[in-house]
Amino acid sequence: MLRHIRGYYRHVLKRLRSFYHFRHFDSFVHGPIQVGYRENIRVGANCSINRGVILQGHSGIDVGNNVVLSPNVMLLDAGLDFDELRSTGRRLHVGKPIRLGDGCWIGAAAVILPGVTLGRNVLVGAGSIVTRSFPDNSVIAGNPARILERGSRDD
Repeated sequence: MLRHIRGYYRHVLKRLRSFYHFRHFDSFVHGPIQVGYRENIRVGANCSINRGVILQGHSGIDVGNNVVLSPNVMLLDAGLDFDELRSTGRRLHVGKPIRLGDGCWIGAAAVILPGVTLGRNVLVGAGSIVTRSFPDNSVIAGNPARILERGSRDD
């Protein structure tokens, strides 16, 4: 009986964390995460966000429905403009939005960089650095990430 009560409260806590960060109860947040600019981040329904995830949100992050962000994933939608830094010495941040399609699974410690759009049902291998966009139903991994397999899932 006590195990069921504990399980229920863990479930409620995950939903409350979702509301705290994203203003809805439709997703699960499984531990502490870092959210930069909450107003620029949209998370779809039935998402699972694990501990240690970083969502920068400078230029915009759009996460589709049924997406899994494994532990220590980073979605970094802005960075330094190195040309400006070299020429004037000023630290100017530039960014582009990140879009994750429905059903994506992002492996542990993967990094998604500015301007990336992942189609539906894309699987990103653990530790990958994603520097460009990929189409639906792709399996990608590496540094920089590349397509390992193209599927035809129609979930």
